[in-house]
Amino acid sequence: MKMFLHLAACLFLAVGADAAGSDIYELIINGDLKAAADSLSRTSTATLRDGNMLYYAGMVETGAEKSVQLMEAALNASVAAVHQEDIYCRLAQYYFIQGDYGKLGRIVADYLVLWESGEYRREMQRFSIVVDEKNSAYESALKQADRYFLLYGEGDAAQWGKIDRSRVMLGYGKNIGADNVLRRLAREKDGPGVPQALYLLTLDAIKRRRTDDAVFYYNILREGYSSAVGLDALIERMKDLSLSGSQGNAAEKLTGTFYSVQVGVFSVEANSSKQAELFGKYGRKVDVKSKKISQAKYHVVYVGRFSDYEAAARFKRKLEDEHGEVFQVVAR
Repeated sequence: MKMFLHLAACLFLAVGADAAGSDIYELIINGDLKAAADSLSRTSTATLRDGNMLYYAGMVETGAEKSVQLMEAALNASVAAVHQEDIYCRLAQYYFIQGDYGKLGRIVADYLVLWESGEYRREMQRFSIVVDEKNSAYESALKQADRYFLLYGEGDAAQWGKIDRSRVMLGYGKNIGADNVLRRLAREKDGPGVPQALYLLTLDAIKRRRTDDAVFYYNILREGYSSAVGLDALIERMKDLSLSGSQGNAAEKLTGTFYSVQVGVFSVEANSSKQAELFGKYGRKVDVKSKKISQAKYHVVYVGRFSDYEAAARFKRKLEDEHGEVFQVVAR
């Protein structure tokens, strides 16, 4: 708020000492934007128009809804052309977060017509894909995703294109094709699409109730991106994926079968050693086994050896309560 007051004071000085600065400020913070714009127009100069002032006020407003109201008022108040493109982008971001795909679609369509080579055209094309996706216009969304990839087929932009196309394909029921793209992307060394791919793979495995895959991709995501948004949500969704007692008991008929709690899958061996040390305090045998999955080597950490599934499940629940994570009972 102090920043807002400072900027407002500077602007009022710019338009002249006779401007009723305090009255205009009250109008803006109370949401009476038309009256504020009328007042500003009476005190504007050739170099600083009322639309610009509203744009600047929207930039420093901490409340998202009020900021958007100011931005929209600026568009209707002859804001300078240099600011218009930025306002369109910010409005699109807001409507996307709000889930208002009707308004998002209109803003994106207008932007793509007005700025054929705009600074935010790539982002707007991605928003356009989302609009079709949310309206279940999957064929149109896939065509847009293909066009996007033709224009931006390299680097981080290409990764985002793969994420968008895979996400649309998952919604369209084309799981195999989407999973193939996401698995390849998840194995890349770095880039913004890697954690996104791991998240989508985990989410898809949860929806299809593929416990092994869900836990595997979740563990890799957690290892490489421990601060990733959405980890807690994935944990909540995985809590219902545990094997039932009947499934576990069926495995007991296999000769030599025992159960352990899988507490991590790591691509870095040092990380698996740290996890093994952490869980060694429970007095149970801890094993670290190497596995090759999709041509990549991983290190799996197991705790305990139980002769029946239910005993392992009870131990798993204890570990989950203490660590706030989701683990898995596996037959070995």
